[in-house]
Amino acid sequence: MNKASFGARVCAYLIDIFLVSFATSFISVMIPESKSVEKLYKEQNEIIEKYSEGKMNMMTYLNQSLDLSYQLSRQTALFSIISIFFSILYFCVYPFYHQGQTIGKNLLKIKVQKQDNSKLTMNDLVIRSSLINSIFFNIIVTALVLLASKDVYIWGSTILDTVQYLFVIISVFLVAFSKEKNGLHDKLVQTEVVKVDLRIKEMEGEKCES
Repeated sequence: MNKASFGARVCAYLIDIFLVSFATSFISVMIPESKSVEKLYKEQNEIIEKYSEGKMNMMTYLNQSLDLSYQLSRQTALFSIISIFFSILYFCVYPFYHQGQTIGKNLLKIKVQKQDNSKLTMNDLVIRSSLINSIFFNIIVTALVLLASKDVYIWGSTILDTVQYLFVIISVFLVAFSKEKNGLHDKLVQTEVVKVDLRIKEMEGEKCES
């Protein structure tokens, strides 16, 4: 079966990210924003304004920005949990019941499957999606902001962000330029993204109808 092109995978990914972001934003709108969060955002804007006008040196700006970032992360932890929940549903549970396809992959006529054509398991999707869609990293960062001190959170989130960026960059490079077109997440669970054979899909649909 033909491997999915780099362009098709990118387009499907962008569609999926948009849908998950829209869903989480829609839910978060129904959660009233506390006055403390509004105050923190206001303070953040004031700090940026003072720094841009030269009224604050870089060290003071960085210290105050990191402190506000930590406080905002604690205040908006519920939104982070909702985002993680929707990501798990969309990138892990949904494809498991839809032949390895998210909505984005379905629109681009591509799907995730095992390299040896064995059955795609929930564990495969959880591990694969947790790495490439930042679910694993977001869970750890959310745990740090809720349970750890400010310094541990700042250092931990910085390290995790760096690791995540490197993981994504290497995976994008492998998908775009390697012969196998498998990212690190694919290699770890022995999956691949391929074009959907429309003839097989039509035959499966006919079987279901009969």
